[in-house]
Amino acid sequence: MPSIELRGNTDLRNAVRRFAPDLEKNLRKEIANGLKPVVATARGYVPAISPMSGWASRSFNNGFFPTYSAATVVRGITYSAVVTKKSKKGFTANAAIFNNSAAGAIYETAGRKNLFGQPWVGPKGSGSHDFSHSNWRGAGAKFINNLPPLVSSLQGRGRLIYKAWAQDKGRAHGIVMRALDKTFTQFDARAKTRTLGKAA
Repeated sequence: MPSIELRGNTDLRNAVRRFAPDLEKNLRKEIANGLKPVVATARGYVPAISPMSGWASRSFNNGFFPTYSAATVVRGITYSAVVTKKSKKGFTANAAIFNNSAAGAIYETAGRKNLFGQPWVGPKGSGSHDFSHSNWRGAGAKFINNLPPLVSSLQGRGRLIYKAWAQDKGRAHGIVMRALDKTFTQFDARAKTRTLGKAA
């Protein structure tokens, strides 16, 4: 699942949540204010019509490749203003933007690893997702050629959330980091005066 993660002192963030829930509530609002415009921009990049006719949604699906639905892709682009769960690499983040749908992830990143599509093995080849099982050897290259170019950002390359992040030019990141700094300063001041209250 493609995502943009904003890291920082998540242990301190968790302490704020436990002992100063009012500060955490205000922090989530400020983070949301920074991330919502990026999410809206990314959703605006989702094409209303499938880039390839064979990828469009239909009443049946005789394969494992997820079909394209603009509404599903749009709904799958969202954000989190709370500390995320640990990633596979053991990282947590103070905030994140996600591209959650399978079709959205494919549209976002297709061609990033293999410019001309995955190595072709055909319908009866290896069952691994690292290979193309299309009936036609050139399907992968044709598919990627039908998509817009990948756009580079400091978080990665893509066509939706990464493109929106690049266009944002650091504004959202700045809003989130300033909100965190302000909240941690307020939390520290309370700790020094012992006016913290544990959340229920």
